[in-house]
Amino acid sequence: MRKLIALALFLLPSILLAQSLDTAAVDRIATTTMQRWRVPGLAIAIVQNDRVVYVKGFGVKEIGKPDAITADTLFELGSTTKAFTSTAAALLVGEKKLAWDDPVRKHLTWFHLSDPCADSLVTLRDLLTHRTGVATRDELWDNARYSREEVLRALASIPVNKPIRSAYQYSNIMFTAAGEVVASAAGMPWEEVIRTRIFTPLGMTHSRITLDEWTRSDHALGYDYDRDRDVAKPHPFNDYATIAPAGTIKTSARDMAQWLRFHLANGAIDGKQIVDAAALLDTKSPQVALSLTTASQPESNVITYGMGWTVADYRGTLLVSHSGALNGFRTQVALLPKLNAGVVVLANIGRGNAPLAARNAILDLLANAPATRDWNAYYLELDDKSAAKGKAAVAAREAERKPNTKPSHDLADYAGTYENPGYGKVVVTFEAGSLVLRWGHATLPMTHWHYDTFEAKSDEEELDELIPFTTGTDGAIKSLLMFGETFVKPKVSA
Repeated sequence: MRKLIALALFLLPSILLAQSLDTAAVDRIATTTMQRWRVPGLAIAIVQNDRVVYVKGFGVKEIGKPDAITADTLFELGSTTKAFTSTAAALLVGEKKLAWDDPVRKHLTWFHLSDPCADSLVTLRDLLTHRTGVATRDELWDNARYSREEVLRALASIPVNKPIRSAYQYSNIMFTAAGEVVASAAGMPWEEVIRTRIFTPLGMTHSRITLDEWTRSDHALGYDYDRDRDVAKPHPFNDYATIAPAGTIKTSARDMAQWLRFHLANGAIDGKQIVDAAALLDTKSPQVALSLTTASQPESNVITYGMGWTVADYRGTLLVSHSGALNGFRTQVALLPKLNAGVVVLANIGRGNAPLAARNAILDLLANAPATRDWNAYYLELDDKSAAKGKAAVAAREAERKPNTKPSHDLADYAGTYENPGYGKVVVTFEAGSLVLRWGHATLPMTHWHYDTFEAKSDEEELDELIPFTTGTDGAIKSLLMFGETFVKPKVSA
């Protein structure tokens, strides 16, 4: 009898935790977040003690139409895809097909970085922890017409910004490289590794990866926030297959509940071990120190990065989390391992602090923490400050503009093809009295800024670049600067 009483006392905290979630409070959090942030649709899943205790959709898939968000509606995961890539790597580490400190070229013989030191040292762990020394360089996959391999090969010609392992520099491209390492070690494309080794055993039956799968499935539409009009506006959907291992999984709240269960059970689902527990724990262990408390994470004291996860504290307990953003969608995935609980918040509007506000309010419920913050008010204020900072930056740039100047050449002289070893070709044409710049799939009308600098801008491409041209000793236009890189006109043979 004493043993039974002791067992009951041991289990009591877990039983109470499982019964403690106030689902009506979660409903209020969801609806309030949607109202305050102008979110068209939201989906939430919560897991406690290996049980799905909440999964629900709110709002609509498309503004102006009645189709409701459900627990099975697909959203873009964005960068929370990265944890799937690191988990796939952990699976192969557990099977001895990979090691975290394998040189990248053990699996991708053609992979190179421009810095000899970084090139000789770079490992899988470096790729997964954003510490290769290469800066973000997102324009290579966002605006260029490069294939996945072409993006990665371009790194051999692009300067390294910092010494390897000296700094954290977030990189979708390096996670894409990690996905290719996984594919090489597994002997199948990254997409198939995710489908067959993760989606299938976890029962993630609604999860997808490609654009074709998305269009044939029940999905929400993504939106941007128009601050001037205080409304949501449609976001154009782009196919980002090039960087799939860094951000293109599309899934539902119900499927993500399985993902939460799997991670909280240390790589097992329904009693079956899918990924080696020790290898999976490596992905959620601190690898790189990021910062102390930040404005965006005021309840954390120390913030670090693992492999595909941010690792921090939250109100005195361990928090393992990641955010995602792509195509007008925002995602928050969070685990509280010590409390055996987790939450995912999916939103179809590109306002990152909206799902973060909902996430933190739910974390407070799960941690039985006092509701000392109005998270919506807190993050809306941060959002306003960020917008004001952006406007100030635009004003500062405008203030530096030199009025009443003119180009040193006729506009037609600036036309031509300019080349960069990593970024490829930029073509500038003279059309109907104006210059137009084309690079990859981006077409940017150019207007004179001052002297030999022109503004190349496209709201659709979300690009606004000042492009200075330089003149050679012969007086002819020689080069242009874009993305901090020099593009040079090839010399014409006599």
